[in-house]
Amino acid sequence: MYTIRSCGPDGVPNNDYEARNVQEAFEELFIKYKVDLVLQGHVHTYERLYPTANNSAIMDGVSRDNKTYENPQAPVYVITGTAGGPEGLFVYQDPPSPEWLVLMDNKHFSITRLSVTPTNLTLAKIESATGIIHDEFSIIKSSATQDSTQ
Repeated sequence: MYTIRSCGPDGVPNNDYEARNVQEAFEELFIKYKVDLVLQGHVHTYERLYPTANNSAIMDGVSRDNKTYENPQAPVYVITGTAGGPEGLFVYQDPPSPEWLVLMDNKHFSITRLSVTPTNLTLAKIESATGIIHDEFSIIKSSATQDSTQ
């Protein structure tokens, strides 16, 4: 849906890899049902986005260091496609840098660890060869914002 592999410089998804079709099919539902995190694969990179809706970063509740999203107002998207495979990692020639992108890593094979409590979700990207954490962030939901349907 959102990936620098399938968007223009403005961050709007195109259909090079069906990104726009996926956005049109699912984004409204993710927003309506207050989805906090969308994990994606297929693209052989790691990309972490700010909370994003309608092609724009929604910065309410984002910490200065970009590692904590408190009561995000839109889903946080993560592409975690760096576990390995015969194709290797995707090499970008001149990737765009849309406003919704926090970081991209296509140099390290890695695993993704997700830790969850009733109010905190923490995701860590851990390099397979060394165990080094290359990225880590948390989504925090105050109990007042929790909905019984989530």
